[in-house]
Amino acid sequence: MPRRWLNSLDVEVGANGAPLFDVAGCASFIGGTKTVPSAATPQALVATSTPCRFVWIGARVDNNGNPQNTAPCFIGDSAGQNIPILPSNYEGVVIRIDDANKVFVRVVVNNQGVVYRIFA
Repeated sequence: MPRRWLNSLDVEVGANGAPLFDVAGCASFIGGTKTVPSAATPQALVATSTPCRFVWIGARVDNNGNPQNTAPCFIGDSAGQNIPILPSNYEGVVIRIDDANKVFVRVVVNNQGVVYRIFA
């Protein structure tokens, strides 16, 4: 029977070429809403260093799942924010990172933003 690859898997390897496995669970997850007051100035997702394993970021929605933003928000690092979070993107994106303070949010419309969960 022939094999077909339907999806791919990214595997991280160590210096010796052996695969690295991350099987430990998270001990905590915290979250909230990040609102950026000025479209001219991107801001860090959280104000202080927050070590973590990964961060989930999604669009702000109300209790009925309706978008609260009128334009996309963008996430990235301090140098550039080019990953769009569309107003209806309630599924969000997951970013594997060691510190949530390294994630920056840029908005197109003042006082819009994202919701997030930090898994540590």
